[in-house]
Amino acid sequence: MSGPELTRFLVAFLSFLIMLTGLAGTVLPALPGPELMWLGALAYGVFAGFGKWGPWLFALITLLTIASEVATFALGQAGAARQGASCLSIIVSAALGLVGMFVIPVVGALLGAMLGVFAVEYYRRRDWKEAWRATTGMLWGYGLSLGAQFVIGLAVMFVWGVWVWAG
Repeated sequence: MSGPELTRFLVAFLSFLIMLTGLAGTVLPALPGPELMWLGALAYGVFAGFGKWGPWLFALITLLTIASEVATFALGQAGAARQGASCLSIIVSAALGLVGMFVIPVVGALLGAMLGVFAVEYYRRRDWKEAWRATTGMLWGYGLSLGAQFVIGLAVMFVWGVWVWAG
């Protein structure tokens, strides 16, 4: 391998490692999954060049990353709603999840969202069992979202692989 080919190979290899770490992050809350995969694809484009198909494939990777993030939010909230959570508890859950993300890194978003659903539903119903039922619905939806993120992460890696192969 000469200079340019070696450079392209090394960039692809490092991008692959970033993507693999991101894929692990789709199921491990300690790692930023989809965002890390997107950054790996961006790094590949910047350092190896986007080429003919790169802009289109990177746009597809961007859309998949957005879909992954939407799935995380939507499935968790849908699980809570399925178990009878009110619109207010879903809104409070989203707000406390956002706050929790900054207050307690790694698990704060999930804990904040759980607290939001439980607190509003307990206040609303005055029944801790019903409040817990809505909270477990949110957790069930969150679990589904991890599966969706992983599958979308595999799709991102496939699209990126096509991009690397196409040059």
